[in-house]
Amino acid sequence: MPAATATAQGKSRLGVLLEHFAAIDDPRDVQRIAHPLPEVLLLVVCGTMADCDDYDHIAAWGEAHLAFLRRHLPYEHGVPGGRWLTILMNRINPALFAAAFTAWVREAWPDRPDFIAIDGKTSRRSHDRAAAVAPLRLVSAFATTSRLVLGQEAVADKSNEVTAIPKLLERLAVQDGLRGALVSIDAIATNATIAQTIKAAGADYLLAVKANQPTLRAEIEAAFAAAPPGTIETDTEHDKGHGRIEQRSVSLRLRGRLARQRPPLPRRTTPAKRRLRHPRREPQRTGRQEPGRNPLLHRLGTPHRTAGGAGHPRALGHREPPPLGPRRRLPRRPVPPSERPRRQEHGRRQASRPQPRPLRSR
Repeated sequence: MPAATATAQGKSRLGVLLEHFAAIDDPRDVQRIAHPLPEVLLLVVCGTMADCDDYDHIAAWGEAHLAFLRRHLPYEHGVPGGRWLTILMNRINPALFAAAFTAWVREAWPDRPDFIAIDGKTSRRSHDRAAAVAPLRLVSAFATTSRLVLGQEAVADKSNEVTAIPKLLERLAVQDGLRGALVSIDAIATNATIAQTIKAAGADYLLAVKANQPTLRAEIEAAFAAAPPGTIETDTEHDKGHGRIEQRSVSLRLRGRLARQRPPLPRRTTPAKRRLRHPRREPQRTGRQEPGRNPLLHRLGTPHRTAGGAGHPRALGHREPPPLGPRRRLPRRPVPPSERPRRQEHGRRQASRPQPRPLRSR
């Protein structure tokens, strides 16, 4: 067995993988199992490492490399099809599968990573516009020196990477998996909560600061500008690619703290709603009169106010109707028959009488 495929205890890495996958329960009926779960998981992991995009490609890869797979497990009925793999893998608990895979990576590569880069990416062709399905977004932790993916966390719908990064850090920090490492994340995770999570795991953080955090960026620039001589180290490298030559300079301050230029801003609160009284506008006296207004009223001044000076101004000629008193009977005069309306029977129409035609004399 080559040394590259053996662990420190002398076991095969694929054999250690099968031991960790034994903790995953099989949701199927025992009497109807033709392809045991360890055979399916080994096929899926090996096919994924062989750069297969979907389960159909994994099934095709398994048929082409069936002799290699039978070196570890019997595969009496061959390999399952792609459709069957999709149905079975959707019934497995993804959190338990991720925990078993992370434990296998930690045992197969016992050396703790010294530098971990966390970044989020969107999987290509993972969306379905016809079914209104959003693309799959994953947050991955990549050990740059070992060139190994340590773990992944899916971003929930209607959320962003900030909610998935703490879950990924918590899973990687089991059994001091991050102690002594340097964790770098993009500017989206530059906040106190994620920084404190990394420090609690015994690691150091390298977070980016951009223009969307002007106060923190100004404090960092002021700290480097006011640093005493001999406390800043600068490294410059040149790179050529994409038709251009790039020059990158990195400055590191060995010791010191950020000096706040001003006290921290208070937490933003919602102001209480108050009802403001708008100032009364004086009417503009012009030579022309307003449409629909009595031509004599434009010569008067401000309308008079009510008694006591409170309330809104009343226009001239405004009169409120007097309150109604107790109910009283009003005298009614008799209606003469000539003024009474003629009543017609319902559904009938009075026929007009034909008028006699006048006789003409010859």
